[in-house]
Amino acid sequence: MKPFCGLICGVALACLLAALGASARDIAPAKRTALRVTLQATVSKSWNTVTDTTRGGCDVSIHSVGSRKVVLRSSRPTRVVVTSRGGGVSYSPAAVRFVKIEVKGSGNETTKFKAPCKEHTVHDTCRQSHGAVGGSTFRFFRSKRNELAFRSTRLPESSDSCPFQSAAVRAIRPGLHQAEAELSEAALTNPRIPAQTAFANADAETDLDSEETGRVTERVRWSLTFAH
Repeated sequence: MKPFCGLICGVALACLLAALGASARDIAPAKRTALRVTLQATVSKSWNTVTDTTRGGCDVSIHSVGSRKVVLRSSRPTRVVVTSRGGGVSYSPAAVRFVKIEVKGSGNETTKFKAPCKEHTVHDTCRQSHGAVGGSTFRFFRSKRNELAFRSTRLPESSDSCPFQSAAVRAIRPGLHQAEAELSEAALTNPRIPAQTAFANADAETDLDSEETGRVTERVRWSLTFAH
C-alpha cells in the first residue's frame, strides 16, 4: 500500500509543480519593445511555353518566353511594438507599411501561322516594361514559434500583352505568403541585440501538358528586419 501511495503522491506533486510553473509564467510581466521594421523582397515568375490557339481567325502556335519581377522595398521603417508574454510574442501592428513596389517585365514570342491561312512566322522582342507603386502595406503573422509568414496579398501585374501569357500562366501569381522565415523571438525584446533579420525563400515549378506545353517557375525571396 505504501509504494502505491508514494506513487500517487509523487504524481500529485509533479502536477502541482507544473501548475505553479505555468501560473508563474502567466503572471510574469510582459516585455514590450518598439522596433523599426523594414521589408525587402523579390517575387518573380518566368515561363517558357508553347500554346496552340487562334489569332485573327488563323490557327497559330505561339512560343512565349517571358519574365515578370516584382521588387518590394520599404521607403521608411514601420514602428511595430513587440510584446513577449508567456513564451509567445505578438506584433502591433502586424504589418509593414510604406512599401514601394516596382514591376518589371521582359521577353519575346514567336508566332507560327498555320494552313489554311498563309503559313509564316512572326518573331517579336517585347519591350521591357516598368511600373512603380508607393505606400503599400503588407501584413504578416506568427505562423508558429520563432517563425513569421505573410498574409496572401495580390501583387500588381504588368499590363503588357507581350510576351503572350495564356489564362493558365496568368493564373499563377506568386506572392510573399509562399515563404516562411525563422527568427529568434527572444532576441526581439533583448535591448543588447540591436537588430535581427528574418530571411525567407521559396521556389515552385508548374509543368503544362495539355493544349499548352512548357514550364512556369516562381521564385520568392524576402527579408524582414527588426531594429531597435
